[in-house]
Amino acid sequence: MQTLEELYWHLLKQGADGKPLAVGGDADPKLIGCLIHPEDKPLIWRVKPCLCPPDSPRDCQTACEWDAVILGDEGIVIDDEKCVGCQACVDACKLDALKTSKEIIPVVQELREYDGPVYALVAPAISGQFGKDVTMGKLRTALKRLGFTGMLEVAVFADILTLKEALEFDKNIRDETQFQLTSCCCPMWIAMIKKLYHQLLPNVPGSVSPMIAGGRTVKRLHSTAKTVFIGPCLAKKAEKKEPDLVGAIDYVLTYQELSDLFSVSNIDLASLPEDKVPHASEAGIGYAYAGGVSKAVSRMVEQLNPHRSVTIQTRRADGVPECKAMINDILAGNHGGNFFEGMGCKGGCVGGPRAIISKEEGKKQVQAYGKEALYKTPAENPYVIELLKELGFSTVEEFLENSRLYDRDMDT
Repeated sequence: MQTLEELYWHLLKQGADGKPLAVGGDADPKLIGCLIHPEDKPLIWRVKPCLCPPDSPRDCQTACEWDAVILGDEGIVIDDEKCVGCQACVDACKLDALKTSKEIIPVVQELREYDGPVYALVAPAISGQFGKDVTMGKLRTALKRLGFTGMLEVAVFADILTLKEALEFDKNIRDETQFQLTSCCCPMWIAMIKKLYHQLLPNVPGSVSPMIAGGRTVKRLHSTAKTVFIGPCLAKKAEKKEPDLVGAIDYVLTYQELSDLFSVSNIDLASLPEDKVPHASEAGIGYAYAGGVSKAVSRMVEQLNPHRSVTIQTRRADGVPECKAMINDILAGNHGGNFFEGMGCKGGCVGGPRAIISKEEGKKQVQAYGKEALYKTPAENPYVIELLKELGFSTVEEFLENSRLYDRDMDT
């Protein structure tokens, strides 16, 4: 019987070659279903029997911070309602019985069969992931060759959300007792607050992440479009399924999944011509690494209101234990700041579990790309206003006051 890995490469190659998907009679129907219809399956797949001793703690359960790994009649089961996609259970399983969801095969089918536009939305951490010589312009060329209508940098939506968070801070934080927790960017950070620290939700502005903002914007401007987010994070696959966010993003691919498709499609990325369309500021690009969000918002608050009596004081944490420790400090009254950024992965998104290069190299590459940006902050970025005008608004303030496009209901 074919393994999941064997089936994956077989079906991916068929899809990339434009052939009908077909497998031999000895293939496990459950594994086929996971690969062809991942939307019907949990984020974590159990592909082998659970052989851990029944009377000893299971490593996967111990590793899960969310109580999402439960014991069923035939071994462990992942509770998709509780799972946030941190993949700690996968990394902890010594039997290699757990695998993470892959959505690349249905995406390839969409690229071949869908008669409407399909847009790729790439996370800021993508810089350098496919090689130092693979620029953003070459990636755009490669994605178009695969069949995507176009490629958008999610960092430009980080620009708009930076302005939103800064305006929220300037409006709401009026004395030394008040504080704000960033709402955009990391789904594990938001899941932590919603699931474990619900009492802090009044301090979280109801903003969507740059991924969701990008997906909603594309669909507002192109109603029949399919949206595919590409990033280093399995948790984004969980985020797109949240009740108040469903519909913005159709598929989430990891960098590794995209790399696999490039491989079977025989695309030599480094040799491709440039298709460069820079849109984001250095601040938006910086969302990719720990500290980037707080740096962008802090700079924006100071730019918007340089004479405010209560200055912005940022504090950040990266990694789930560090985020929990910071939140516990807040609850104990030991604030040490009034604007808090949390990233579920060490190093931020560049340290995501499906990044191809190390978090150190990833940060270096992102910072180098940020230095190439034509604009340092969102307020200087004319593409932000151009995009808002396409949505029917003349200014950021008008958009934020009259549109709920980038809002979310944190209580759902």
